[in-house]
Amino acid sequence: MERFTPKDMFVEAGYGPNFARQLIQNAYSKLFEGDPIDERICFDASDDMSYIIDIGHDDIRSEGMGYGMFITALTGHEKQFDKLWNFTKRYVRNDQGPNVGYFSWQISTTNFGMLDPGSSPSAEEYFCISLLIAAEKFGRPDLKQEAIGLINWLLHKPHNENVGTIIDAERKMIRFSPVDGNDFTNPSYHTAAFYRAFAEATGDETWLTIANNSIEFLKKAAHYETGLFADYTDFEGAPLSKPWHEEAHCFSGDAWRTMLNMSLDYALFHGDKSEKDICERQLFFFESRRPYLSDYAIDGGPYPRRGRPATPGLIAMNAAATQVLSPGDSLIKPFVKDLAALSVPYRFWRYYDGLLYMIGLLATAGKISF
Repeated sequence: MERFTPKDMFVEAGYGPNFARQLIQNAYSKLFEGDPIDERICFDASDDMSYIIDIGHDDIRSEGMGYGMFITALTGHEKQFDKLWNFTKRYVRNDQGPNVGYFSWQISTTNFGMLDPGSSPSAEEYFCISLLIAAEKFGRPDLKQEAIGLINWLLHKPHNENVGTIIDAERKMIRFSPVDGNDFTNPSYHTAAFYRAFAEATGDETWLTIANNSIEFLKKAAHYETGLFADYTDFEGAPLSKPWHEEAHCFSGDAWRTMLNMSLDYALFHGDKSEKDICERQLFFFESRRPYLSDYAIDGGPYPRRGRPATPGLIAMNAAATQVLSPGDSLIKPFVKDLAALSVPYRFWRYYDGLLYMIGLLATAGKISF
């Protein structure tokens, strides 16, 4: 499958050729090796195991473990990658019960016990792609075989009690959860670029169908004017609210990531033109709202609660989306400069913003490839 080389958007915005590398090194140093009170989110469980803490909620999440593996694979930190994966297999993976083969979304920081054995499908996707990246970067066929096994499990896990496959068997799209009854989705879980890599690794072209279905879904889920997505939608793209997330019909923390996914697919595989169009729509929206917020109704109206000022996570995702833009586009500089001006997230809420900040740096600098 032909791949293309993403651009260093920091260079496009006028920064020097080493600027992005310095930002990435500084972010990694603080988030993975920095002061344990105010900076780092990665901690050792033993000599050969590490975990990432959601500092604000004092728990360990499969999402964070997947993001950590993604970052360490891309930045070439093989030992740290192995430590995260060792912990994930030891404490996060379900080895029995209905969720067998999937990973618990929430782990205790006190005894590493599962607080909820249920799966977060976005984490499973990140485990798969991280293993593929690490297998290539570190010359590790063992990791590729583990990736293939998990990729196949997402499609073919036997139904067990109330838990089925993460990929909806009928619609061939990712579900919010493999639990029966959770028949809806999350736009930010649709990672078409990953699916193309899964197809190549496994030889199963079903993943190309899933990639195409995701793109068609995202066309419907994006607001026609703003390009904004809801956090949760049905499989036709209509926004949904849920009792545990009453504002899920709006654009907020989950939906920020959708731009990253579309821009990766467009940059790496020259995906569907709609991915470029939607990213441009969102960037125009935010540029017209400066100083913009992190939370909106999808039509650009006010969030049900007071919207937060732009967070590092959203700023990083917007900068990553500039990958779809043509050289010289007037939208490149303002969004890339926003990211360049940020400090590495620290203190209480550094987990989610910090991980998205670091992934956004890698994406904006054209350092994500697989």
